[in-house]
Amino acid sequence: MRQAATRELFDYWNRLRGKRGAPERSEVDLAAISKVLADTFLLDIDVAHRFPFLMSGSRINALFCTEQKNRSFLDLWSPRDVHNVAAVLLTVVDAACPVVACAEARPEGYAKADLEILLLPLRHNGYAQARILGLMTAAARPTWLGLLPVDQFTLRSLRAIDDRELPSPPGLQPLAPEPLEAAGTRAHLRVFPGGK
Repeated sequence: MRQAATRELFDYWNRLRGKRGAPERSEVDLAAISKVLADTFLLDIDVAHRFPFLMSGSRINALFCTEQKNRSFLDLWSPRDVHNVAAVLLTVVDAACPVVACAEARPEGYAKADLEILLLPLRHNGYAQARILGLMTAAARPTWLGLLPVDQFTLRSLRAIDDRELPSPPGLQPLAPEPLEAAGTRAHLRVFPGGK
């Protein structure tokens, strides 16, 4: 995590959840995250998997020059990224797996802004797959922020946050597959154990 705001929200969420996969939405005290509230958002996990905004901070709204409430999170992304972003959101809630993404955005003809986006699972009324708490912050404040709306986000990278294997403070680990050992060979092919 490169941005202080990202670290602050993650550390708060991590303290709330303790040994659970995710904390309850009712446990989140907005006053406790007031320093990062302008960059914070909350997504619903709807039946259609469009992930509408339930809440969006003022700096997020300034990126688009309009309130984001009820807008689909997927509508923010370029068409080539929508499928990947939807899959990541489902992973966040299904596996209680925090994710940080890097993206870029710009109004047409203007300099791009590099964004860091944090996605954290939340329980709601006892349901595990109910909400996503997020944060979206720019590496540097663009001159056009609040004056011109960005067109779409372009996804640059994704990382799962695996804090349970890291020393304090928690950080990011890239997803890496476990090495496979060959179970044998068949002529010129190697056979690896796998799925069914």
